[in-house]
Amino acid sequence: MRMQNYLNYIFIAVIGFTSCKSEKLEEIAIDSVDCRENTCTNLKYPSAAEVAYFSEKVTKHLRNYEALILHSSHLANLPRKLFLNLPQLVEFHVLECELQQIERACFEGAKNLRTLNFGGNALRDLDSNTFELATQLEELNLSDNQLEDLPTTIFRPLKNLQRINLSNNRLMTLSQHIFSQLGSLNSINLDSNQLRGLPGELFRDQRKHLSEFSARNNQLELIPWNIFNDIDHLSLSFNPQLRNLHLSAEINELEATNCGLESVKLDGRVVGVQLETNLNLNELKISQPQDLEHLYLANTNLYKLDFLSQASKLVDLDVTGIVNLADLPKITSANGLERLSFTYDNLTSDHMDMLPHLKDLNYLEISHEEGREIFIKDLDEDFFVGEAELNCGQLADLLAFELPKDTTILEDRLVGDPRGPIRCGMS
Repeated sequence: MRMQNYLNYIFIAVIGFTSCKSEKLEEIAIDSVDCRENTCTNLKYPSAAEVAYFSEKVTKHLRNYEALILHSSHLANLPRKLFLNLPQLVEFHVLECELQQIERACFEGAKNLRTLNFGGNALRDLDSNTFELATQLEELNLSDNQLEDLPTTIFRPLKNLQRINLSNNRLMTLSQHIFSQLGSLNSINLDSNQLRGLPGELFRDQRKHLSEFSARNNQLELIPWNIFNDIDHLSLSFNPQLRNLHLSAEINELEATNCGLESVKLDGRVVGVQLETNLNLNELKISQPQDLEHLYLANTNLYKLDFLSQASKLVDLDVTGIVNLADLPKITSANGLERLSFTYDNLTSDHMDMLPHLKDLNYLEISHEEGREIFIKDLDEDFFVGEAELNCGQLADLLAFELPKDTTILEDRLVGDPRGPIRCGMS
């Protein structure tokens, strides 16, 4: 079966190469097309032996637009001569058209093309020279196709490329040179593939300016510790095989939720960390906690967070579902803490002592055996209580400090409920 697939691949590659010379595919003129402004649908050219092209009659109307959208059609091959007849096109979208092949020659005349979107088609293989004539591209979307492999040099001509989306394909490996020489590339999406690893030199030419990288929902087992240098948003969530994560990069936002993480070590500056629902996570080390602002650790197995005593800039903290956490009171050093969520039981009752010291706290969520309470303080020092029915005495016991005078407690009730708000601490 593998030999048969390999032979099919060779056959397709030969077709793609020779078709660039216009020798194999029969050209079919499109004299009429169903277009509403710049969106055209119901093009029916499903034969792999035929390639369509827009006649002068059709292109005359489309010359008024800088963006063209082909949608809900059946095109085995991308129409030829499109950019020769419509050189003004800046954006070209081919969406849900069952596209199978893209010829190099189709991009002749694409001197103004900046955005190319082939999302939701049936692309399985691409030649290394596919985008050789689309040199001005800044954004390329190949998501929701059937790509299993990519030629090492396929993106090399796209020196201006800034964003690439390869999500929802079948990629299992990537060449470490796949993004080489792309000095402008700053956003890469590899979500929902079958990747098990990332080459250590994958972002060699993007380390200084890569702002977004996402590889959610893969089978990643290891992330090289020095693969990133400085990145704004890094998303690695839903990689169940990922056990250990050690990064040296400066990171603005890290998302690694719903993985199989047991240990996380962050050596560089980090501002936001999301590690929720890593049920076996028992070690977290952040070497520069003084820059930390957002930390979400709900439903993990952590028991020690020594670095919190230095997290003076902390604004948001969620440690819900961590019942064995021993050092949460140290967050009193975070004078600007605005949002706090944690689980309350006999083991963590001392956490209540810190609440009076958190002067900027305006959102408090406390979970316990009876349910969950949410308190929101607005500019008038009012609180909102939701998902539990409490009286003033219960509330005071739970908070372990006296409510300020003139505080109104608004309990979450159904519309039309005749009961009024609970008023506590009134003089």
